[in-house]
Amino acid sequence: MNVGIRMWIEENGEVVFGDGRALILRKAIEEGSLQGAARALGMSYRALWGKIKAMERRTGIAFVEASRGRKGGVTLTPEGLSFLERYETMRVKLQERAEELLRAYFPEGIVMPSQEKPAGELGMRAREDIPESGSP
Repeated sequence: MNVGIRMWIEENGEVVFGDGRALILRKAIEEGSLQGAARALGMSYRALWGKIKAMERRTGIAFVEASRGRKGGVTLTPEGLSFLERYETMRVKLQERAEELLRAYFPEGIVMPSQEKPAGELGMRAREDIPESGSP
């Protein structure tokens, strides 16, 4: 049994950074270009570039810079790479803690309802508790 977690950092209701943006930066490193990262992720270049610019605006960090010696290539800035690595470390620790909590709260695992009663019968019981429309 595992816990699935989606994580993001936000400020004033706006996403600053999250799993999707971390993936964009990892793909940019892997592909060596934003165009390659966009293609690999099935995104338009414009959408990918917009997410990077939003990250930079919200954090005050320049995440990417043009690669020296490679036309159209990009690398992460030292500050961008540091930010990404800290986020990924935090993400791993959060996942580990969630797994610990899962084992603490569900040491025997998740027990499914008895298979003796048909699923439809369980659904009907739940509906009995719902008042008819117009009833108080």
